[in-house]
Amino acid sequence: MTATADLLEIADQFAQDLIANNIAGLMPMFTPVGIGQAMALQAQPDSAEGSESFEIEDQGDNLLHITFRGPESAGGDGTIFTQWVEVEGLWKVDAIGRVD
Repeated sequence: MTATADLLEIADQFAQDLIANNIAGLMPMFTPVGIGQAMALQAQPDSAEGSESFEIEDQGDNLLHITFRGPESAGGDGTIFTQWVEVEGLWKVDAIGRVD
């Protein structure tokens, strides 16, 4: 398995955990910098929770865009960026935010 394929597999689980609001699964996936950004993002409306599906787009250089698909009643679609780094052999989110 290539590093990119491995990252996409990890990002897929990350997106599933965001939809499910699985905090226990999400916490270890962040660096200290990334967790602070995630906390700020979570405080904003239109979270991924309640989305029906998602798509991941590889932007290169370990930057992934994740688009969450949801009903209009739940805010519709929304996209976040995630910048990943490898820490001691594990992929972690080092930056996260909304894509406008």
